[in-house]
Amino acid sequence: MSEPRKFQRRTVLIKRQLQFKYVGLGFLSVLLASLIIGGDIYYNMYRLIENEAPALAQLASQFNGMILVKLLLYLVLMMLIFVFVSHRIAGPIFRFEKSAQAVGTGDLTHRVALRTGDELMELQGEFNAMTASLQARVQKDRALAERLAGQVEDIAQKLPDDAAAARADLAAVKAELRRLTQSFKI
Repeated sequence: MSEPRKFQRRTVLIKRQLQFKYVGLGFLSVLLASLIIGGDIYYNMYRLIENEAPALAQLASQFNGMILVKLLLYLVLMMLIFVFVSHRIAGPIFRFEKSAQAVGTGDLTHRVALRTGDELMELQGEFNAMTASLQARVQKDRALAERLAGQVEDIAQKLPDDAAAARADLAAVKAELRRLTQSFKI
């Protein structure tokens, strides 16, 4: 078995729907937390300034625009972070889908190869172990089918010449045994 090749994803949005879902959930949670905590702090600070130092209330009102700009920059930064994090999850899921398709077509030599640091590394090991186990079982079944096909051939040779129908039936069984695992690449 060859060493899995290293690869670099060039597309940030690999599974758009999945990534947009997680980016949206993350963004909404940060927005909600920012509004609740920031709003509470801002309200309490403004009330304190208004009650204790009314002259500073005018100055505090001038900071509203700056606070909103900083909040927007913070939310944009969080959105970029969530896109990156969702990429680290969606990329491996995409690779697993492609690998499952390859194994589903009968290619039992295929293995999942994730990048170092990607999520789902444990699943990669389990998936590859499962595929290797299937490959070993199919190899064993193919060897058994070949051995049985050889035995059928031996029996056919031992039949008298007037047993042509029996030979034809045994040849059909032999052919079926050989096709048993031919759809798998092992």
